[in-house]
Amino acid sequence: MLRFICRAALLATVVVLAGCHPGAPTQPDDYAEKACDHDPESVTAAATAEQTQFRVSCNVALTGNETVTKRLIFEGDAGSGVTFDCNGAAIDITANQFVENDTDMIEIRSVRRSDDGGNVTWERPRDITLRNCNITGAVRIYGMGKNTNRDNVRDLSRTADFVREVRANAPTRITLDRLLIVGLGRTPLYLSTGVSYVTLVESTVTGSATSVGVYLDSESYNNTFRNNRFSVTSRDWNGLRRREEIAVDGSSYNKFINNRFSTLEGGGIFLYRNCGEHGTIRHTEPAYNQIINNVFYYDRYTGGQPAIFFGARSWSPYCEDDAGYPWGSSADNRNYARYNAVYQNQIYKRSLDEMIVTRSGDMTGWDPTSAPNFVDLNETVEAAVARRAGCFSGNGYKRFVLDGESIDVIRTPSGPVCGSYRYTCNDGEFSRERSTGCSLSQPTFECSGTTNDGCEAEARCAAGEVIVEAAAACNLEFGRVPADALSSVRPGTIEILKESDNRSDGRCFLGSTTANAESEPEILADDILDNGTVDFGCSERDRSNDGECHVRAKLWCR
Repeated sequence: MLRFICRAALLATVVVLAGCHPGAPTQPDDYAEKACDHDPESVTAAATAEQTQFRVSCNVALTGNETVTKRLIFEGDAGSGVTFDCNGAAIDITANQFVENDTDMIEIRSVRRSDDGGNVTWERPRDITLRNCNITGAVRIYGMGKNTNRDNVRDLSRTADFVREVRANAPTRITLDRLLIVGLGRTPLYLSTGVSYVTLVESTVTGSATSVGVYLDSESYNNTFRNNRFSVTSRDWNGLRRREEIAVDGSSYNKFINNRFSTLEGGGIFLYRNCGEHGTIRHTEPAYNQIINNVFYYDRYTGGQPAIFFGARSWSPYCEDDAGYPWGSSADNRNYARYNAVYQNQIYKRSLDEMIVTRSGDMTGWDPTSAPNFVDLNETVEAAVARRAGCFSGNGYKRFVLDGESIDVIRTPSGPVCGSYRYTCNDGEFSRERSTGCSLSQPTFECSGTTNDGCEAEARCAAGEVIVEAAAACNLEFGRVPADALSSVRPGTIEILKESDNRSDGRCFLGSTTANAESEPEILADDILDNGTVDFGCSERDRSNDGECHVRAKLWCR
């Protein structure tokens, strides 16, 4: 029996780690009890020429043996604060003979309103849960336009307030839980311009598409894909392999954690920014995304489409169609796929160098702007290892911590400091509690060499303390490093104050990191962290002055 539950939605408080992303969500609305005017059987009644869709405005629970043939619409305020639970029932666009299969079967969309004075406002849907549904067809979530290329979105993109405006008017806080989405050609799951805080969890996205499997359009942000399977076969109209599983097009601060990808002949996750398509300026970058502890399954494919591709979009003939404005892709056509974190991913059979790729070259071959990114702890496997995901901290003294580990020391430009909170990693997500008892010591050390052998010494924290940061300054010719020189060395680096007359003969090291030139300071490897001691030293081979060198090192100990 179909049940409609017309009461206030029960919503969990959203916990947000401060400083991790822009535009933290407001608290979920306290939905008053909603008047429900649904005919109890109207949602499952067969679609007709006059009634091809159903507008959901209160909670729905199916029994599990139905097939919904009408398109489901969640729109504006009316569609907000509801849960639609299929309990395993089907939602099937092929059973609706009155619409094309290349139509979105489910739409979660904002609605444009005008008052008597002609003032335009937008109602955006929010706090919606769709769960336990077997969907044949496409799901689209959109705000001011179905995609970035709509006329009103294009016009707005040529204003300074574009990002704030499209995000404020796009759907937010949408949960897609335990869904099966089978594509028939149209992109199975599309998150359009400005959409935020969508969570797809414990779901499967499969079938076919003429484009990508999942599309994250420009200015969308803070969406989470966790514990899902993606296996969409992308083919063009001629049947040839075409596109990647997931496109991150100018979308930022998204998380992809504990997912499994297959049918990868078109590629896995591609991060890029479209330039100028239909004249719309893409303002934001495909930046600050996290791709952690996913499995990319390759069986027989030996081609060149990578699992993860930074800066995937090369030059196109419409790049200059948005020219003339000082923002985003109008000011610079390049991708800017940077500051993304890629850790703990397992790639079947293929090498990491082949499968985690950054496009490089100049403007004709693209793209030096897609750096830096943080890439570590990924591996090639013959069989996947089941494990819980670690967490990327960004500004923690360790950028990446394993499941169960905690941090309460934060990196700053002047050095690490004790934070107000202690963050503990729980399978890819941080929880926090007030930090107590954190303190840092800053011991300094030095050594010098007067022969070609140089010097080597050990920098040590006090008993019970571990290293959370270090720095070193070196003179690789005649003379000493001034006592106050470390105050101007950037924490986490080695700086050569004076290089050897013959550069190749000089060497300054701290842990596994070595430097020998007066240039940008060398960034220290993270392998010094959490140890009680670290070796440091210098050497310089010089026949005329016996290889004199001097190094000062500083630790921050927790």
